[in-house]
Amino acid sequence: MLLFPFFHLPLIFLLIPLLLYFLPALLARHKSDFTSIFLLNLFLGWTFIGWVIALVWALSAEPQPRPAAAPQSAAGPSQPARPGGPASAPGFFCSSCGKPFAPGARFCSSCGAPT
Repeated sequence: MLLFPFFHLPLIFLLIPLLLYFLPALLARHKSDFTSIFLLNLFLGWTFIGWVIALVWALSAEPQPRPAAAPQSAAGPSQPARPGGPASAPGFFCSSCGKPFAPGARFCSSCGAPT
């Protein structure tokens, strides 16, 4: 009966190392690649190198999404977008005022200059 009050002591000695072992997975629980970090930690965490790699991966910042680049045509780069017109409009701009106009138009609808 003397050891009865300390029955929880072996349980603590099991839980603390288990929490330390899965520390990278616990830190990465809200990241998009949590599953990969968890599996690396689970299978290679015992090698210390695998544990350190999982920890660094868990603490690294997620890459910021890059804006999609406009597709380049085979003829070469298109004209840059000008203010006053949509970025997806074809490269038909008035040489006088710089406003976009519809393909096939003979005169600029903004300034009246011939195209």
